Amino acid sequence: MLRLICFWSLLFVVGCSQGNDQRVLTSTAAAPDNYKIEFENDYVRIIRVSYSPGESSPMHSHEPFVGVTLTGTKDNVFTYLDGSSETRPPSSPGELIDGDLTVHAIKSNAGFKTESVFVELKNPYLSGEQPIPNLTEVAPDRAEVVLEKPGLRVVRIKNSGNNDTPLHSHRAGVSVTLSDMNVEVTPVSGESKEVSRPAGDASWEGPRAHSGKNLSDQPTDMILFELM
Repeated sequence: MLRLICFWSLLFVVGCSQGNDQRVLTSTAAAPDNYKIEFENDYVRIIRVSYSPGESSPMHSHEPFVGVTLTGTKDNVFTYLDGSSETRPPSSPGELIDGDLTVHAIKSNAGFKTESVFVELKNPYLSGEQPIPNLTEVAPDRAEVVLEKPGLRVVRIKNSGNNDTPLHSHRAGVSVTLSDMNVEVTPVSGESKEVSRPAGDASWEGPRAHSGKNLSDQPTDMILFELM
């Protein structure tokens, strides 16, 4: 219950701060070429973020979110409503983005197109505990919790080539692949299926349980934004 209270308190504060200045639009409205909605349901919104070299976006705001950069960034300049600005340190591919809720404009100084995935949090996902242990319990050497926030935790999942994963569960949430993936997934029903996803793919998935196998001889890397 405490997590739900914190979550809704954050949404209320952000909504009030944005309501004080009606001229400031959210990212997808202010800069639709840079912030594109890929998926939305009652719980999350997946936004694909891209900036060309030297490109700027107008002043905008964000709903509460967590993200991951697929390409890394370099010397992004953030300008704020009071006219001040700062140059952010470079980031590396796969680095998490802990949502910045200050109103800002951005100029990308990278010499390459940058790309990220943002996961906006809308409503809590109320689900019971899975009878099958979570992957972080079954295989802690492969699934590490790298960030925890009210209503959300971020899990980094790495698996070596041709490796099996025992039966485990996942909470509902969004998975983002950081590498190409070709895996076999076997749910409790026993009906196996092959799943292939390119690096950078983002997908919503409900709570589920399965075992798995990496069908490639290359390691896999994935970020899972789990709703708590």
